[in-house]
Order: sequence, then C-alpha cells, then structure tokens
Amino acid sequence: MDPAEAFTPFDREIRVVVVACAGRIRSKQIDLLARFERERPWVPVVLVTNRDPELAGQLLRVRVAAIVWLTELRTQLQPCLDAVRATWGLWNLSETFERRPLPPALGKALVHAVRAAQDRPFHDVKELARAVEYASVTLFRQFGARANGKTTLRAFLSGLSVLRVYELRRSGLSWKLVTRGTGLGRATMARRMKSWPGCTPVELERLAPDRLFAAFTAEHVRPILGYDPQILDTPHL
Repeated sequence: MDPAEAFTPFDREIRVVVVACAGRIRSKQIDLLARFERERPWVPVVLVTNRDPELAGQLLRVRVAAIVWLTELRTQLQPCLDAVRATWGLWNLSETFERRPLPPALGKALVHAVRAAQDRPFHDVKELARAVEYASVTLFRQFGARANGKTTLRAFLSGLSVLRVYELRRSGLSWKLVTRGTGLGRATMARRMKSWPGCTPVELERLAPDRLFAAFTAEHVRPILGYDPQILDTPHL
C-alpha cells in the first residue's frame, strides 16, 4: 500500500505496512518510518530497499520489523510478511517503549508490562512494581508526569489486559481458557472492558484489531510518547 494511506482511517484492518525505497535511504524516508513508530506502534513495518553499508546507522533512531533486499523481493517478501504478522500487536509496542527516552523506572516498567501482557498481563500497579523492583509511588509519579492527566498507569495496565483478552478470544479460546490464561475473572474482565474501550465482552469481539489498537494508542500510549500536532489523529472507537 501507499505509506501515506496508512495514516488515514480505514474500515479494513492494517496488519503490516511495506515501505519501499529503490534508491538510497534519505531523511524523508527516515522521518516516515519514525512517524509510523509514533502513530501506529502496533503495526509492523517492513522496509524494502537496496543493500547499503550505511543502512544500519541510518536506522538507529527508528524501528522496522524486518528488511527485505530488493534483489530478493520475489522470494523473501511473502515469507517475511508471514513472519511479522505472527508478532503483530503487543510485541511492537514493547519495542517502541524500549527505544523511547523515558525515565529509567518508567521505561523498564512499561516494557516489562507490555511484554508480560503477551502472555499473562499484570493485574495491578503493585504487582508490576514488585516485578521491576521499583516503588509503586515512583512509577505513579513518573507515569503521571509523562501523561499529564490524560491517562493513568492503572488505566494503562487495565487496557493491556483487555488487549490480551481480545487476542486470546480472537485466537479461538473459550472464556474459561481466557480466564485461566490471564488470571482474571469474568466479572473483572467485564468491568475493565466497560472502563475501556467502553463495551461489553460480546461487543469487544466484534471490533477490528486495527481499530482497537488505534484506540489504545490514542488514549493510553500517545500521552506517554508525546504528540506532534502535525500528525493526523488515529481513529477512535
């Protein structure tokens, strides 16, 4: 797809974005990759380009899920797309947090929280604080300073657990197995879904992945990473 189209609202899901650059990577392309990382951190980006000994240095400040050389496009692109789709979602978000210049305690906690949510999400801030060996008050204070009242660490963790529940249900697991895998009771899950994104369990299952992750990014990630007013807003639910 045209990279510019990935920043406009779509009814269909965006599972992966391919950015192709036939010539040498320039600052304009680097800025585009950085924009993808800021605005759609849940979507993996595959870069198709020429071999260049300076490429590694150029990509230091941006994230790409994979690189495919133009000389290997016909044989390697599809296997690459299949591979990155398998890691779509929370993995990309953890990579984004890891690259950001965040306070040490907060950075470690956010990366740890997102990675844990790929399996069993943390249930509350105290549990996360114990895991990263920082005081809860430190995490609350650093998160609050970054979010500026637009979201809270508690809401962020609750949203992560909703995303994990959504992924498990979308994979075909029964609610009983989802409860066992997340350690969250049905009533707790329902309360968290009602808080964000503001729906019932049945309604959650009907949401498109791209739209759900976009809403999470807009409400709980963008306040932490910062906001550029020149960038188009991601769609809300």
